[in-house]
Amino acid sequence: MRLLPLFFATLLCVATPVGLSAGVNGGKEGTPEYNARAQWLRDEKVGVFIHWNPSATIGKEISWCRTNPTYGNIGAEKYDALYKDFKGEAFNADEWITLFRESGIKYAVFVPKHHDGFAMFATKTYDYNVMKSPFGRDYIKEVSEACRKGDVRFCLYYSVLDWWNPLYSPKQGADLSGYIDKVFKPQMKELLSNYGPVGSIWFDGHWDASWTHAYAKDMEKFIRKIQPKTLLGNRLDQKFAGNEGPNCSWTGSFFDAKDAIDDYQAREVDLGKYFTDRAWDSCYSLCGVNNKWSWVPPMNPVPLADIVNWLVQCIGRDGGMLLGVGPRGDGSIDPASAARMLELGAWLKVYGEAVYKTRGGPWLPSSWCVSTRRGNKAYVFVTKWKGTDIQLPALSMGVTSARLVGGGAATVTKAPGSISIHVDAALRKPIATIIELTLERDCMSQPVLEVPEPTNLAKGILPSVSSFWPGRDAELSPKYITDGSTGSLWATEEAAREGWVSIDLGKDQTITDVMLSDAPYKRTQQFAVEAKVGDVWKPLVSGTTIGDELHLSFEPVRARIFRVNIQKASDTPTLAEFQLFGVPSQTTPARR
Repeated sequence: MRLLPLFFATLLCVATPVGLSAGVNGGKEGTPEYNARAQWLRDEKVGVFIHWNPSATIGKEISWCRTNPTYGNIGAEKYDALYKDFKGEAFNADEWITLFRESGIKYAVFVPKHHDGFAMFATKTYDYNVMKSPFGRDYIKEVSEACRKGDVRFCLYYSVLDWWNPLYSPKQGADLSGYIDKVFKPQMKELLSNYGPVGSIWFDGHWDASWTHAYAKDMEKFIRKIQPKTLLGNRLDQKFAGNEGPNCSWTGSFFDAKDAIDDYQAREVDLGKYFTDRAWDSCYSLCGVNNKWSWVPPMNPVPLADIVNWLVQCIGRDGGMLLGVGPRGDGSIDPASAARMLELGAWLKVYGEAVYKTRGGPWLPSSWCVSTRRGNKAYVFVTKWKGTDIQLPALSMGVTSARLVGGGAATVTKAPGSISIHVDAALRKPIATIIELTLERDCMSQPVLEVPEPTNLAKGILPSVSSFWPGRDAELSPKYITDGSTGSLWATEEAAREGWVSIDLGKDQTITDVMLSDAPYKRTQQFAVEAKVGDVWKPLVSGTTIGDELHLSFEPVRARIFRVNIQKASDTPTLAEFQLFGVPSQTTPARR
């Protein structure tokens, strides 16, 4: 078996909180108490995020279409009257929960009030609520009861701001005491007193200048008295001041204060960094990331591979995934969305042992793999193969056995400071190949290790090309093919519909994998990757499309010159990246 050399691995200790959290008992909650309270979120990993209210009757984005031109701007008066036609005639909470459970979902987050102020529960604070609609039923009561019967954890979303209620103001320095005393607190009391245990509250709408840390702490204290175990999302607190926080974007970052509300991070379409100090999840829309949280047809679910990749990348960073689903106006879930959710459930039935009740590590995420762990088991999720074997830094304990989750063999070879894992090409999975490693002892206290990135042997080498676009050589230069970025590209002369790119490595190298990209135009219709062996171009791999990032493996070949031959294109051929991997002369450490 060929072993790829590993030259170093950096040992990184994960910090754990040693101070006091802003949790229950007036901030006196210590780390063990917090960990016990947050354990369910860390264990369950897969949630669903349901946005359903009268906006679904017109198929436009919840709240945002009220006055925002980007989302259709139907006008406040028309939007605020949508509830008069809200019938929800096909809504069945038990059917929803059955679908969620069969989809591998462990917790569900429902929206009782979004930014539009409409209450989807039987509130006594005002009449602008679901009980005054033709639907006339307490939606939150029905879903909470269905969750308890169906063994899905019941959680809530709540918007701090309110575009409908005149008691609320976004202006800096505004007095929000009336809104808090007559709306926010009474509704929190209703939601936390009338519908049973609430696992977490995913707060939102904390970005207005009027909302302060002091208001947030007052609300936190109020909520703790009712349900002290409920996890409160970071967005109850004042908005983080920067664009990027220490772990993720501002939406998921805790307010910069020692007593910040920090039960969990509510990340939004943002993986962020590996982070273990607090529980977290990141939400993604089943129908893509373009703000389709509610029913906005056409609703075309993303491929299963995208959903699994979101999940895998989240759990490898020690978080979870919250999958956004928008039911139709009649209360039914779109059949295509339901079918995709069930595909996720089928995948989790096979591979869930590597997902549920695990923590991220013992290796940090890299461009080609992530890992999870539980007890003396470590699970390696290989999402991109860059070489015939994968190589990881050695742990402080040895590996006693290896297997593929879902069936199949994997072999482990030890080397000084590293382990090499081999999986036959026929057993590799198209979405993620998951290898279970049984270790000599428990690995939960193992500090995480940084994984060196495989070396792109073509990076920075100026390629030869069949032609280039005269007069546009600065923006469409051949140098962009090997710059390591898919954000720049080369193009042939305008009239061409075929072309080639060759890379001279300077000496013979053994190559096993290639990465190609023809983003963003994706015009390639037929291509081949070839190596010049002697005086003959030897075919290595071929295909019909390339796309954003295409990784291809082939039998090891030793050569100096490699070529991508674009044999057919729908328009002027372009290429953004041509990367070569094999037996590198050095390894590059991953960036944390």
